[in-house]
Amino acid sequence: MENHAHREEIAKALKGETASSVRFSRTLGAYYLYTATPLDLDSFDGVLRISVPLIEVKQVAVEVIKYILFSIVLGALAALILAYFITRKLMKPIDELTNGAIEISNGNFDRRIFIRSKDQIGKLADSFNEMTMKLNENMSNLEDRKSELESVLSSMKNGIIAVDNNYNVFLYNEAFREILEIEERNFEGREVHEIVRNTAIFKLLENSIKNNQYEVDEINTYGKKDRIIKIYASPILSNSNKNKKLGTLLIIQDVTRVRKLQNIRSEFVSNVTHELRTPLTSIRGFVDTLKDGAIKDEEASERFLSIIDIEAERLSQLINDILSLSEIESMNNEKSLKDCNMKDIVGKVFDIFEQRIEEKDLELISEIPDSLSTFRCNSNRIKQLLINLIDNAINYTEEGYIKVSCSEDDDYMIMEVEDTGAGIEEENLPRLFERFYRIDKGRARKNGGTGLGLSIVKHIAELYNGSVSVESEVGEGTKFTVKLAK
Repeated sequence: MENHAHREEIAKALKGETASSVRFSRTLGAYYLYTATPLDLDSFDGVLRISVPLIEVKQVAVEVIKYILFSIVLGALAALILAYFITRKLMKPIDELTNGAIEISNGNFDRRIFIRSKDQIGKLADSFNEMTMKLNENMSNLEDRKSELESVLSSMKNGIIAVDNNYNVFLYNEAFREILEIEERNFEGREVHEIVRNTAIFKLLENSIKNNQYEVDEINTYGKKDRIIKIYASPILSNSNKNKKLGTLLIIQDVTRVRKLQNIRSEFVSNVTHELRTPLTSIRGFVDTLKDGAIKDEEASERFLSIIDIEAERLSQLINDILSLSEIESMNNEKSLKDCNMKDIVGKVFDIFEQRIEEKDLELISEIPDSLSTFRCNSNRIKQLLINLIDNAINYTEEGYIKVSCSEDDDYMIMEVEDTGAGIEEENLPRLFERFYRIDKGRARKNGGTGLGLSIVKHIAELYNGSVSVESEVGEGTKFTVKLAK
């Protein structure tokens, strides 16, 4: 071989360094890796050089790289698996907290989280459970308060609606919907103008909001039922800040019945005054005539005293009817009740009218089956009812008959008083049971009627949770039907 002293690695090794180099070997015809190191032995002082084909180095390097890559992949996989379990362990309580928060947001306030760890996540879970417990308690209290409020509102007879400052409804009750005959059932959050179709209510509401003050008005409404309603509008102020207005509260009161009763009372007082004045004026007139000397005329004085007696009797009957009607109206239910035989009651009433029936040559007929059940009632009250009906029938019947019949069904005792009298015009039937209403006032007064008899009949029927109705045809006769609840 040629002298290798000039080779790079040998030259450095001769100087005491270990060195390597890569070059093409002309001798072997391939690239080699050469490494030389100084060698100092007892018997030799020089350089040791070794060489290896570069292809083998590359193979070794490839193998090393393979092992390194395999180790990296294996380590990464192990790290991923380890990270997965660690992350899962760490994320499980967090997931539970997240799911619990979602359930709470959906309204499930009974959700609890059970984490045994004592770290920060465990403390967070305990705080979360305490929070849900308090939320559940608060929501339960709110539900109770809401239920109480709804119960109060639903039990009120007056209609209530509350609107905010933008006229949006945020509270109302069923009575409000019924009084104003609103068919929609859920209109919370909508503008009041879309719901209520009454300009008078709008005007009152707008005035209250604009002036921030209490307003009241009374108006008429027309629908399935014509009503008179009283409206109160009042600002809703915050408890914490009296200057802060939350909205306006409308209270709607149906005063139709009250106004009707007031009118009835006014008419009643007027009619009573008129009815009392007529006989009193007559009595006073004849008394004055007697005082002026007519008492010395025996025939005239006798006639005048007879008229005074008749008028005094009319006055007494009127007062008795008024007291009787007042007594019946003030009663909620009949107190003196016992099982009565209707046939016996009708028989006793017939005895009262026996003389008048004979005088007018009328026939009094009783159609009451022996199998009719006893009726629990106040017999005097039923007599009073029949006396008024039969008395009317006799007054307005000149020939024919008056028939009283009784029947029953599962719920009612049914009495009918039928006559063959003059009959009643159809336009008079709706007002027939009003106080002091007379079809023929002159004839009624001539017969001694007070105009309260049929009103008394109606109130007695209502006292027994029943009703009275009438059918009539002019020239053919009239039939009154009374139903009394068993």
